Amino acid sequence: MLLYRSNNIRRQSRPRIAVTIGDPFGVGPEIVLKTLASRKLRGLADFIIVGDSSVVSAALRLPGVPPASPRGISVVDPHIIAPSEVKFGRQSRLSGEASLAYLDFALRLIKEKKADCLVNAPLSKEAVSSAFPRINFIGHTEYIADKFKTADFAMMLIGGPLKVTLVTRHIPVRAVSKAVTKEEIIKAIRLSHEALSGYFGIAEPRIGVASLNPHGGEGGKIGTEEIEIITPAVNEAKRHFKNITGPVSSEALFYMAYRRKLDCVVAMYHDQGLTPLKMIARDTSINITLGLPFVRTSPGHGTAFDIAGKGIADPGPLTESVKLAVDIFRKKKGRTCLPRPN
Repeated sequence: MLLYRSNNIRRQSRPRIAVTIGDPFGVGPEIVLKTLASRKLRGLADFIIVGDSSVVSAALRLPGVPPASPRGISVVDPHIIAPSEVKFGRQSRLSGEASLAYLDFALRLIKEKKADCLVNAPLSKEAVSSAFPRINFIGHTEYIADKFKTADFAMMLIGGPLKVTLVTRHIPVRAVSKAVTKEEIIKAIRLSHEALSGYFGIAEPRIGVASLNPHGGEGGKIGTEEIEIITPAVNEAKRHFKNITGPVSSEALFYMAYRRKLDCVVAMYHDQGLTPLKMIARDTSINITLGLPFVRTSPGHGTAFDIAGKGIADPGPLTESVKLAVDIFRKKKGRTCLPRPN
């Protein structure tokens, strides 16, 4: 249901962006409203908020949040949460049910060509899993890729001077060794190369590939994955792309990337890639899902239930996620620069 509708005629040069409010009881509603009220985004896109109007109305009453819904913004309301049920800071099955409903509504808008890009405020995987224990919800990335039957996809995180693409994502550490295959590594390198050149305008991307074992396995003494899997994958990738380095121990590789000697690091598992990135950009990192048939971004932080409802959440990462989605959309359309707000 559309609660608000823009009267402006959409300009062909700007995207329609669906923005989900994430977990309704986390900081998502607050940072969405703050972001879309920002002058930094004025005129860059047409926005559709996907979330319960009861939650949006409650968030508008928080201190520090603009007291009126941003002009010209459509709001899609799935009617999951009643006004009396809004309880910021309290994760629940209800908030998990609503989070997935918002995501499904937004994906429908993409499929029906009513939105061009998707930006997601953070949700709680635990809350979604408690509401839908049978669907094995792993996260935004995997769920969206499955809905669009996208086999070749990857998660790239951006923070400070670092760009990190993960070969494996939300799996137990004990399963990483078997999940790190030659095919998955080559796919991560290829998707990274395409994003660096197509999204960020880097003519000859420099990509470093991390080893899995400490010290790169020390010639097989403490692990053979580098010899049997990672090196063959890197050698195969070098046949198609220039400037591929690896496998290199992640402690050395991330230092090279931090010193801007690499444009991207391909990490073998979640914490290997995200620990150094979050060290320098814990509250400002941005997530891009590579390989989808549309642009999808999100802030790299979580739901922050501990500060939800206090009006103190920083909308900066979500704002940057929106700006990046616009920039990528325009580049895919053949334009190279973001327009400057008036």
